Amino acid sequence: MEQTLTLSTLLYSIGKLFGTIGFISLTFLIFSGDTARFWNKYIGLDKIIKFQRKFSYFVAFFVIFHPIFFILSSGSAKKFLIPNFTYTTLAAGIMALYIFVGVLIASALYKRISYTVWQYIHILTYVLFFFALYHGYSGGTADEYNPIYTIAFLLIIIGILYRTMYKLKAKKTSKFYIKSLTQKTHDTFTLTVKGSKDFIAGQFCFLRLNKNKLYARHPFTISSAPGEDLSFTIKLAGRFTQIAKDLKDGDEIFIDGPFGNFIPKPEKDLVFIAGGVGITPFMSILKDHVNKNIDQNITLIYGSRTENDIIFKKEFDTINTPWFKKLYLLSLVESDAVLSPNCEKGFINKDVLERYVKNTKGSLYYICGPEIMKDNAKKLLKANGVPSAQVYVEDFFW
Repeated sequence: MEQTLTLSTLLYSIGKLFGTIGFISLTFLIFSGDTARFWNKYIGLDKIIKFQRKFSYFVAFFVIFHPIFFILSSGSAKKFLIPNFTYTTLAAGIMALYIFVGVLIASALYKRISYTVWQYIHILTYVLFFFALYHGYSGGTADEYNPIYTIAFLLIIIGILYRTMYKLKAKKTSKFYIKSLTQKTHDTFTLTVKGSKDFIAGQFCFLRLNKNKLYARHPFTISSAPGEDLSFTIKLAGRFTQIAKDLKDGDEIFIDGPFGNFIPKPEKDLVFIAGGVGITPFMSILKDHVNKNIDQNITLIYGSRTENDIIFKKEFDTINTPWFKKLYLLSLVESDAVLSPNCEKGFINKDVLERYVKNTKGSLYYICGPEIMKDNAKKLLKANGVPSAQVYVEDFFW
């Protein structure tokens, strides 16, 4: 009997600990989401979103196992799974659990949910938080963890205020109209809108269309230079891009941003390693350098399937300055094919690096493209002694 009581007490204590960790983690998850646009300039919104998606699994583990340990401790599931509003503290915790599970499911299906409904679902996270706050604060742990709940409450209020102010400001500046669509290669096109935003070359925006049940936002890197009409060069892949390609002059589009800190530093030579449509941030950066007469050594190593698949080849070939060098690496050409100047067959490797990059260990490297290309490029640079602090990778996360 004594052994059973000890085990029951242990399970109950673990359940309380999991509840506390779950609540703290949930607070951080909501707060970091609400203030993500503020931290964007320091970390990059793409990295914040990727972190949040991974961190949500951590939160889910503690939130879901919190009642499971109580059930194992008491031997009764009904008390901890069916809310009895006579005991409001416990009922609030159970309701918070179900809302949390519902928000998780909605997050997994966000592309099928209308933007308006998604905003209401986000409001549910605040309901979830305040249920969890009441449950934790009034559930017998107030004497031990009073500062935790006070700090959590203040953080969420700050997050709500920041998010609300951002939304009100963005609502006035997010609506744009299509100016033109230009075919670049057989499977890529450039979408240009009337007007621009203040941004730094290398950043991205979220594009949204309120048509054809396309509810979700999609991130695309800006391919125009600051001061020009906003342009996004897009690869045809999926319903959103197919419908975007059929937009007409004057059609409405919503643009949120800019975001990201994939922005070149000015103090060293730059090496851009790109693959496919991952060339877009480099087009913006190079245009900006040309427009502002920035004299900084840049080497572009661009991997493509064939010469016809090289996006912006015409634009790159017209940049005739001593500070810019380029190499097109083609993966799908015959061994005996006659290639144009600056074209070679193959992939980036040690030989290419040694021939085209003079200061291998002293340059800054910026990588954008398919995942396998990014991984191979990072391994190559590491094997050649390039410090990881000098390597910057643009994350695709959608």
